[in-house]
This record gives sequence, structure tokens and C-alpha cells, in this order.
Amino acid sequence: MTRKLPYSPGDIFAVPLRDHGYALGVVARADGKGIVLGYFFGPRVESLEGLPQVRALEANSAIKICRCGDLGLIREKWPVVGRVESWDPAQWNVPEFCRNGDTRVVYDGDSLAISREERLDSRECRLLPQDGLEGTGFVEIKLTRLLGA
Repeated sequence: MTRKLPYSPGDIFAVPLRDHGYALGVVARADGKGIVLGYFFGPRVESLEGLPQVRALEANSAIKICRCGDLGLIREKWPVVGRVESWDPAQWNVPEFCRNGDTRVVYDGDSLAISREERLDSRECRLLPQDGLEGTGFVEIKLTRLLGA
């Protein structure tokens, strides 16, 4: 029996930062088995109380894009706080990622499974998001660092 997930592509969620406040994220894709492609945004939001309408986020404004586990969403530690207005997955693509400094990794847009890997010049590879599957805590720490105090 498949259980209903408490999130879906297009949902906006809040990620608690390790010092104070929150970053916002968007579920761009989900494989239904625990992996989410998330787009993450600043600036830091101090409180979810009276959070303004957050539906106007745009993919090209993300400060971080990664594949991550959905435990924060499942346990509602990363609460869903809204939905992208006029959700269109084509506007929130699955980017190519860089692995080990010289390998381009391309994921399938539906299953988030690897569709191909190929060697890439290291200078080009550095321009891509880092490949890997990040845990909830790692994402929180990374966003805390990116958004500073």
C-alpha cells in the first residue's frame, strides 16, 4: 500500500536554519521513495508567523539546488508553507550535476534516477551544482552557512 506524502511538486516549505530563522525551499521533483529535488532560497525568514505570500519564487533565484532526502518534510520539521503560483515543472528543471570535479551526471526528470554520466572539463563541471544525496541536517547546515548571520 502506497502512503500519501505530505508534500508534492510545487510545494514551498520552510527549512529551519541552525542558528535562527528559516530558508525557503521548493519541491521541484519527488521520486515518491524518499528523494526530492529541492530548490532553496534566501533571504533568511525570521518567523513563519505572518509569512507573506511566498508563491512568487522563481527557479533562477535559487541559492542552492540539490537532491535530498525527504525526512524533514515527512516529519514536518520542514513545514509546507505555500505553493508556487501556476506551478509548471518545465520552469523548474532537473539540472545537470558535477561529481568528483570532472563528471557530469544527468538525472531522469521523473524518477530522479541517473540517466547518464560523462566526463567533463573540470572548469565546466565546477559551474554545475554538486552531485550527491544530501540529508536533512546537511541541507540545514549548508543553508545556514550560505545565508550567514
